[in-house]
Amino acid sequence: MANRLAQEVEKILSAAVGDFIAKATLKKNCELIGTTPDDLTAEKLPELADKIERSVSFFSGKEVGSGVAEKIRSIRI
Repeated sequence: MANRLAQEVEKILSAAVGDFIAKATLKKNCELIGTTPDDLTAEKLPELADKIERSVSFFSGKEVGSGVAEKIRSIRI
């Protein structure tokens, strides 16, 4: 994956849910917002953060989900 934004999102997710789930979560949630990890742009980050927050909250709890989403929203590249 060459996209630095996607790499940062994946790194944040990996710390919370592990590498395998992070890759799958990033890919699926990018699809839900009409993009791919390779085509992810800064403009899509807030929408992606919202989707990922719901996904992570479902599996890992609301606190983890909101923490991950906050970190994703704060990415500056």
